[in-house]
Amino acid sequence: MTQEDLAERLHVTRQAVSAWETEKNRLDAETLVALAEALGADVQELLYGPGAVQAPFARYQRRYRVCTVLSAVVVIAWLVMEVTLKPYLARQAAQTLIPYPGMAYFLAVPPLGVLGLGCLIPSLASLWVDIRVRSIPVRRVLLALGLVGLCYYLVWLTLYLGLWPAFLYDLKPVQFLVQYWFIPLFTRDHELLRLGPLFVSGGFLFLALNR
Repeated sequence: MTQEDLAERLHVTRQAVSAWETEKNRLDAETLVALAEALGADVQELLYGPGAVQAPFARYQRRYRVCTVLSAVVVIAWLVMEVTLKPYLARQAAQTLIPYPGMAYFLAVPPLGVLGLGCLIPSLASLWVDIRVRSIPVRRVLLALGLVGLCYYLVWLTLYLGLWPAFLYDLKPVQFLVQYWFIPLFTRDHELLRLGPLFVSGGFLFLALNR
């Protein structure tokens, strides 16, 4: 569309259109609306540029359906194993005095289940509501917090498995860590403190990666 065509549609002179293009003059609200109608564009797109107007949020998107199903499978498998496999491993450990299968379950299955539950809740909500975080800095913060939650458990796990160098155990901060953090988190009464960060981490990672 030429300046003459646009000027004719808006009932102004070509010089006025040229002044708008070179930003010598500013449009008033009424003229801006008329210009948007003439160009078949949105007012926000004229003000802020192409891509400023986002498409309406579509419910039941495939990516959210897949994420919800996968997370639900992980959570359901965890719950089923809690009432079937876990008691069986406890009986086997009592009979054979071999605790390793039960320990492997204790260290791997509940953490994965809780992490899946943390992803399931925002993923399920995304089927109906747009909960995407628009701000890139905020998403980066959420990603960092999610990784901190994972590292929290990995530090405890590596300490439990004895993967730390031997000299570290002689340091007073590590001894303090073992006495007041590692040992209490090993008991059943402190499962919330041990697994809670993984639940939060799952939610934060979903929000950080959901663009």
